[in-house]
Amino acid sequence: MILSYQHVERVMSKFSVTRKESARIPTAHGDFQLCYYSNNVDNKEHLALYMGDPASAGPVLVRLHSECFTGDVLGSRRCDCGEQLDRSMAMVAEAGTGVILYLRQEGRGIGLLEKLRAYNLQEKGF
Repeated sequence: MILSYQHVERVMSKFSVTRKESARIPTAHGDFQLCYYSNNVDNKEHLALYMGDPASAGPVLVRLHSECFTGDVLGSRRCDCGEQLDRSMAMVAEAGTGVILYLRQEGRGIGLLEKLRAYNLQEKGF
């Protein structure tokens, strides 16, 4: 699907993101703040995990991480998503300040069901 500049401009002018809640999350890499955001485009709960005070820091480490249940939660060896997330948290902790934006778009948007179907196709040699 190809979108015109005018279409994108119309959508973006109506786009809004709202921070709903934040809480301290103690992790193996130290204490982070986890912020929950809602928006009016995809109705998903995107998250920001941050350490330190990014607003008052100079250049800040930022990672955009696409949700991967199998890698992030289960530690699946089919991907290195969980390792990437863990390494990002370690780098932010080492720097003392940084942000990880956790985008709730499983499988870069295909969803968990389709990801599992793709895994099964891989098992069959596709």
